[in-house]
Amino acid sequence: MMQKLIEEIRLELKELSIIVNDVESLLENTKNILPTNVHKTALGGFASQFYSGIENILKRIHKYYNAELPKGNNWHINLLDRFTGQNNFFNITFSAELIEKLHIYRRFRHYFFHGYSHNLNWEILTNGVKDIRYIFEQFENELYNQIK
Repeated sequence: MMQKLIEEIRLELKELSIIVNDVESLLENTKNILPTNVHKTALGGFASQFYSGIENILKRIHKYYNAELPKGNNWHINLLDRFTGQNNFFNITFSAELIEKLHIYRRFRHYFFHGYSHNLNWEILTNGVKDIRYIFEQFENELYNQIK
């Protein structure tokens, strides 16, 4: 059964790696130009998809342990916080540094879905995603070190 969870996580991580590559490509292609609304929408969408992929993995872990997902207005926050050292919901704990960074992506996701992409601040967005590969690799390493 654990092997099935690991395989589902591997597939999700493969999809996330595509998003990471797309973010880096977009950042490279826009570093010397004034970003358009299309660029803002693309980068906001990629940041949002990245966090949604992280959430998909956390939800798969819930399913594996037959645990109910959080409910209410703050369920996205509570879902992530179940994997902190204090809550340690599944004996899978991510570092405080990683949780903090993932909360930034969670906020991008929230803003992207509940706002208008032309209002996105390019500088804040690019600063927030510039370390996406590091965050992805850190998430992958911390997760695999605990579920293998």
